[in-house]
Amino acid sequence: MNCNYAQDQMLDYLDGSLDEHEKKQFELHLEECQACKEECSKLKQIIASLEEESESIHVPTDLMRNVRSSVGSLGTIKRKTFRHTSLIAVAAALFLTVFVGTAIATNGFATFADWWKDFGSKQEEQVENFVQQGLGDKVNVSAESNDIKITITDVVADDMQTLVYYEIEDPTNESEYLIDYMNGFRMDNQDHLFNSERKPSDPPVYSHMRLPSENPHVSKGRLGMAPLLNETGTIQLTLNQIQQLDGRDEKVSSTTVPEYVEGDWHFEIPVKKHPAIIHELNVETAYEGNPVIIDKLTIAPTVTVLSYRYRNESQDRKLDGLSISIAGIESKENYVTGSEFDFAGVGSSTYHSNGWSEMNATFESLYFENPSYVKVHFGKMEFNVKEKADFPINPSKPFPQTFTYLGTKISIDKVEIGQPTLITMSEELNANRVYQSLDFHFSDADDHNKFTGVNYDGYIIDKNGKQYKAYENSYRINELEEPVLYPTEHEIQISREDGADFIPAKLSIDGYRMVEYIEKVVDISLD
Repeated sequence: MNCNYAQDQMLDYLDGSLDEHEKKQFELHLEECQACKEECSKLKQIIASLEEESESIHVPTDLMRNVRSSVGSLGTIKRKTFRHTSLIAVAAALFLTVFVGTAIATNGFATFADWWKDFGSKQEEQVENFVQQGLGDKVNVSAESNDIKITITDVVADDMQTLVYYEIEDPTNESEYLIDYMNGFRMDNQDHLFNSERKPSDPPVYSHMRLPSENPHVSKGRLGMAPLLNETGTIQLTLNQIQQLDGRDEKVSSTTVPEYVEGDWHFEIPVKKHPAIIHELNVETAYEGNPVIIDKLTIAPTVTVLSYRYRNESQDRKLDGLSISIAGIESKENYVTGSEFDFAGVGSSTYHSNGWSEMNATFESLYFENPSYVKVHFGKMEFNVKEKADFPINPSKPFPQTFTYLGTKISIDKVEIGQPTLITMSEELNANRVYQSLDFHFSDADDHNKFTGVNYDGYIIDKNGKQYKAYENSYRINELEEPVLYPTEHEIQISREDGADFIPAKLSIDGYRMVEYIEKVVDISLD
């Protein structure tokens, strides 16, 4: 099995739709291919994190979804439509398309709507600043079809990404419209225009963000694309349909069935790429005994990218995914943090080479300051600990059925056999709980253990030990100091491939995950 084939099957594997033979073959490949194993692990983390954040916008009943149900939602909508080189890009791009986004702190705003309006104003100021500094262009290229006018207003391009801003005007009603770059979107010259590792059949867009508009007849958005191959180019863009929302206040969720308006909009968009400031570094340090090397700092007009790598030195506390993260970069005049809204294809990513995990972490731009030195502030370390335990379940006996794992009480509160079988599980949150979250699964007497969905809730605990109910405070998680989410309530749905009822016989815990925040700052001279 080669890696391309493995990536094609990754979403199917994560949502449990592979048959037993395909599943075993895929798992054998993961054991042999560290890159695919890491991407699969990271995809779980990203989708779970984004799903948690997204729920604060439209507040569905199942606020926090577990990894498997989140990936299943993505796969149901898009699996037959796209096959990107990196499934991590799929998760980030889809999230930015269907959700307005809450991945950065609301900074004390009373509501998300207030924060979003402020964010939109800052976006407009930023674009205007780019234009005034000669780093962006007002293009105002328009096309009209079916009484709907689409205007490409501004373009900002550098060595890291290409940002295209647009407006959609419909004077006949107050519906909101979006450009759906997976449907009705064609760019005839993308193979010759962009510096991208994507397949020729895949669109060059990495992200799409809706932006607020005070005019009820005008919708706004931003497309994030790969950087240009050359210093200048012309984007040849054709739209055959655009997505329509019923009302200005409607929020799109991962289960929304899109509605489209057909038309014919064609654009010739001139683009000029602006160079980044690149600092080649070789700064060696360590984080909790794990060696870390900071290789490069790239300061582009739109984003700052820190390239670094680390190696796991502990067998007891195994690092995986985004295990060692950077909280921010401090200069003389600024302290910039990461923002999922400032990148198109250069977001945090992980690669493996000779035992090293190689990272690209993105931050707000330091371009206009062009600092002579920076301080790199490390954030948190996430690690897995293997600590296996099996607990028998007897559905014929009364519930709850309670077990103890590492001093923490775990309870199977209810089991409803059916299609699917529903299991309610709870975890105690005591002062001595040694883990953040569990790596667990259920099996029946035939050792079937397919998950079809998990919803969970719990508590967020900050640095000072203050607890926040996760359901009510998930939108605040980035405002809190050193927050850690502890799941305590789970609603699990499990089905068998053969259609028979799943009757749980065993709860298996493979280990647990922990998060540690450690104050560490590395001074780097850029002279």
